Amino acid sequence: MEFFNKFNRFYITSETSPFPHRLNGRYDAIIEKNKELLIGAKILDIASHDGRWTFAAIQAGAAYVKGIEPRGELIKNAIETFNFYGVSPSQYNIERGDIFDLPITESFDVVFCLGFFYHTIRHAELIDIIERTGAKFVIIDTEVTPVTEESSVTISSDPRIVFNNPYGIQLLRDRVNDQQMACHDSLTRDGFTIVGRPSRAAIKYLSNHFGFSYSKFDWHSYFVANPERKNFMPDYYTGWRETFYLSKI
Repeated sequence: MEFFNKFNRFYITSETSPFPHRLNGRYDAIIEKNKELLIGAKILDIASHDGRWTFAAIQAGAAYVKGIEPRGELIKNAIETFNFYGVSPSQYNIERGDIFDLPITESFDVVFCLGFFYHTIRHAELIDIIERTGAKFVIIDTEVTPVTEESSVTISSDPRIVFNNPYGIQLLRDRVNDQQMACHDSLTRDGFTIVGRPSRAAIKYLSNHFGFSYSKFDWHSYFVANPERKNFMPDYYTGWRETFYLSKI
């Protein structure tokens, strides 16, 4: 039985894409693909939402997961679900707040940034925070610039590329009262905040700057093998969402 079918409370604990094919497909890329790295690991789960990935990591053998989540109702749902499935409170802690406001004084082996990277405009600062945790492995699952809108990367020794710069971040506005979008922050005006959707090249550029190598999950091959998932994961299938793996060089 697929993972979230066994723990199906997660189909009702959030308004954000609680669909079996989608959650189980993402599980394959986020958890199943990286199980060996999660066993015994201490993990930071940024924007942990309803606890779905904190829970999945614990079930995969993580020693401890710290979640950070600004929405109180989602933390409540997470704790209720963990209690329902018998997860020991010693295995996790979910702190309410903003990753940019809370001091991260602990070290971690692995960091999850799943569904948050495109709900901020502070991308470089976020990877700086992640790097300072000491994590050797990071998973970033995010919307990206659609393939058809990205510029080709050319080899250049110029640290400041003026023309045809591929390292772009598209500015967007997120409505902050929508559970599927960004939360209220200091940039919020009239119910919206400014966020950015990065290009693939921008994520690689940022990763390399902070000392991480970069690779991606092969969603194309995944959908060839699992065609039934396509209709439930159109963002991954059509190339405007990706799952990235950053490893410390």
